[in-house]
Amino acid sequence: MKNTSDLIPEFEKLFRQKLQLNNCKLRKKRQENNYEIITPAKDIFLMYWSEFPEVNLIYQAVGVRTQQTGVYERAIRSHISFCVNSIQENPAPESTLLVK
Repeated sequence: MKNTSDLIPEFEKLFRQKLQLNNCKLRKKRQENNYEIITPAKDIFLMYWSEFPEVNLIYQAVGVRTQQTGVYERAIRSHISFCVNSIQENPAPESTLLVK
């Protein structure tokens, strides 16, 4: 049986695939469970969690927040939700996700 930390690589792989649909890049930060998402419009979002699957996403104000920023934010949030739900509903054969 896998624990939550074993599911994070599965989440990250699926999430990277979903982000590629929007031409966004995912960079892992040095701090554990911290990622930076960069959109083609050069918007930056920070994604992190203390207890997976409770994922947080915040916009890093580096410029002017445009209507396109909101479009990317909704898409990224949708991708996060899809990936978490996908892992919860279809875990690898020997894995289960522990959800509080």
